[in-house]
Amino acid sequence: MHVRNIWFLALATCTEGIRHKALWAIVCLAVLLTMANLGVTTLYSWDLGKVSVEFGLSAVAFTGLLLVFFLGMKILADDLERSRIFMLLSRPVSIWQYLTGKFLGLAMILLLATIILGLSAALSMHYVLWKYPAYVPPNFSWLTYVMALTCQWLSLVVLLAMSVLCFSFASHPFVALLLAVSSYLVGQNMELLRRVVVENPKAGVLTGQENLVVALSWIFPNLSLFDKKYAAAYGMAFIGQEFMLLCLYSISYSALLIYLSTLLFKRKELA
Repeated sequence: MHVRNIWFLALATCTEGIRHKALWAIVCLAVLLTMANLGVTTLYSWDLGKVSVEFGLSAVAFTGLLLVFFLGMKILADDLERSRIFMLLSRPVSIWQYLTGKFLGLAMILLLATIILGLSAALSMHYVLWKYPAYVPPNFSWLTYVMALTCQWLSLVVLLAMSVLCFSFASHPFVALLLAVSSYLVGQNMELLRRVVVENPKAGVLTGQENLVVALSWIFPNLSLFDKKYAAAYGMAFIGQEFMLLCLYSISYSALLIYLSTLLFKRKELA
């Protein structure tokens, strides 16, 4: 019964997202950016292959952020504004089933968009690498590209879970959006901050605060770990063990955030 409710909510959310005009506007923008890869790459007289790969993956990442911050938060906010959440919770649907179903439905939308944009980026990259074979990155592998693309989706899933957490306790959807954007900025730079403080004895105002920074690096999502554009662009080794650890990190961290979201949402004033 629990699984059926979650699956029903996930499919309903995914269907709602697919019908939403904002999704297709964002996807069209990303496709245009991917097509621009053909023109932007030719502006560089060196490392054409590297620029093409990084530009394609960056277009996917940019689109994913728009989907999480605008489409995802919009769908969650609409449930409150249109009182659909009250109708769902009045039925045998618990709060954790509601949040889990919404999260999985939005994750499915992100997966669909990532596949579409990944294929579009791959076509433009294939054309550039075919037209300029002398600039193909050494040891370039399409398998590494697919793994980097998957890691990009995993990072978006973590960010989506963080957005659900912000939505679960924020008093207004706009506040939740600001908190989600702030969490993304912190997560993107947390690993760099940790390295600077831990490895640099003269880290300015954070000197001597190594334990605090390390603790914060475990609390906030380390989204920079999922950024594999550099590895895909240069054909660097990307072992399967690291990929599996990133998958485990994304799943476990997202599950923890959804659990915390359930606890906080129970205390939220919905009326």
